[in-house]
Amino acid sequence: MIFRQFYDQKTQRLSYLLADPVTRMAVVVDPVLSVVESLLELIAKRGFSLQYILVTCIHLDHDHTALALKAATDGRVVLHELAPSVHADLRAREGDTLYFGEETLKVIHTPGQSPCAVTYQWRDRLFTGETLLAGGIGSCAPQVGNIAQLYQSITSRLLTFPGEYLVYPGREFDGRRLSSVEETRRCCHWFYTGRRLGAFARACQHLLPSWPPDLNERSSISEAVNDVLA
Repeated sequence: MIFRQFYDQKTQRLSYLLADPVTRMAVVVDPVLSVVESLLELIAKRGFSLQYILVTCIHLDHDHTALALKAATDGRVVLHELAPSVHADLRAREGDTLYFGEETLKVIHTPGQSPCAVTYQWRDRLFTGETLLAGGIGSCAPQVGNIAQLYQSITSRLLTFPGEYLVYPGREFDGRRLSSVEETRRCCHWFYTGRRLGAFARACQHLLPSWPPDLNERSSISEAVNDVLA
């Protein structure tokens, strides 16, 4: 199996490429615009066929980048069935299995960060987007997020996996880009406290992202997409 993690220093976001070495079929998880060139270079160099462009939750840059990658590779954009975007080629739901070559990914609906947030499971690895970060909890997008749902998604879904399962988040947290289920159980005190949801909500407060992006960010992303497609 071929696996790569990509990092965007400006936004601290993380993207991933997985490829089956036998069939050369590949998928990309949460691509951001700054790593598109590197992704395309790797795909061309290794002779991969990009089958799916997977998005764990809706961000403006993810949405635009998915379109840029689709235009360059013919990969199919996959979003949860509740995602507001009109650009999806495939609408995924809880329990769906995605096949690329001889490998599979399972779709786990983990709402909270947004109603359409999902985690993708490949073998013993969980691609959690911004639902669960490395060594820390995820965040709720204002207006669309739900802290109670986020708590349930993490505690009732993600933390029930075996402790050795690896957590690959969609964003760097305190310099960390990789964690495990067991580490999360141990380091997040809200999981053990008596008033768990209240402690969890307080921990979420400093992680709120800006939502939606301001007009300047929208303009810069659109310009960058045009540059990629030129």
